[in-house]
Amino acid sequence: MNSKLMKLDAPYNVIYAGGKVGRHIATLMVWNDDDEMAGGITDAASYPVIDEGEEFPAGTLIDYAELHDCRVICPPGGTNLYWVAKMIEYDFQQLEPVGAEYILERMKLLGCQIAMPTEKDKETGEEVYRINFNVTLYVMKVSGPVGNDNEGVFRVTSNRHNGFYFEAEGTPKEIQSELEYQRSVYLGAFIDEINSISFHTSDLFEDNWVEEMNKRRD
Repeated sequence: MNSKLMKLDAPYNVIYAGGKVGRHIATLMVWNDDDEMAGGITDAASYPVIDEGEEFPAGTLIDYAELHDCRVICPPGGTNLYWVAKMIEYDFQQLEPVGAEYILERMKLLGCQIAMPTEKDKETGEEVYRINFNVTLYVMKVSGPVGNDNEGVFRVTSNRHNGFYFEAEGTPKEIQSELEYQRSVYLGAFIDEINSISFHTSDLFEDNWVEEMNKRRD
């Protein structure tokens, strides 16, 4: 087995690598030589080396996530809220998600700049930062009595193009608790930028348990 460490030059991308968030400071390449193969190389792979910042020393090798399975979560020039929502959605797709709280906290510690969306002021027509967000929820019933939207097990995801991504599964009460927790994480992370996050859905005939979350949003 051969290996080579390729150090990268600053400024660095901040990447999501196997559940870790850090500056991509180097790449470890490994391969086997095989004279019978075209190109003479087999079993080639690349793994990121990251700097998680703050209390962690630089140089953590993520040997359980190949580079093509990693994602750039923030380039040197900064990112935007919609891209962050996409990365949090990607985290939910992993076998062991680390959650928005960890991702946003680490991005803040690493100095990531997140551009917030703007909209036109209804009175002045000027472009202003959006402070109130309305998130569309997609609700799918997993099990339980047909025709009853208040009993059973549901799976809920959101439209990340609304600015924030949510996901939960369970009974209505369990989903309420989980989504309210996720909302509190976002409100805490962007305490100086946003005012409120409310929910709506077109997938329930009886959407009172969604409305209940809106009543408790403050």
